Amino acid sequence: MASTYISFKENHRLSIKVDEVVSIIPTFRTKKEAISAGSKFGWSSAFCIERRFEKVWAVGIKDFQNDYVGKVTFEVFRLPLLKWEKVDGITRCPVLFIRRYQAA
Repeated sequence: MASTYISFKENHRLSIKVDEVVSIIPTFRTKKEAISAGSKFGWSSAFCIERRFEKVWAVGIKDFQNDYVGKVTFEVFRLPLLKWEKVDGITRCPVLFIRRYQAA
């Protein structure tokens, strides 16, 4: 699969996790809509998330370097929440990090 695509249809337990993630982050019907919304927050990339019954687009990026825990490899995705929050006087856009097990 391409790095701009997440599909958990094969593993139903992970599919439930995708539903949880998609309920937190903003999703869009097309890639063009996602990139347009992300550009207001400094993000210029989007990828497709395949849920059980639909495909949606989310603003975000896949890290070029994987995360390793022992001998287990995880792909890391960063997804902005596309809203501004003020924390300790600093305005920032919160980012959600998702790790997905990468089969060898």
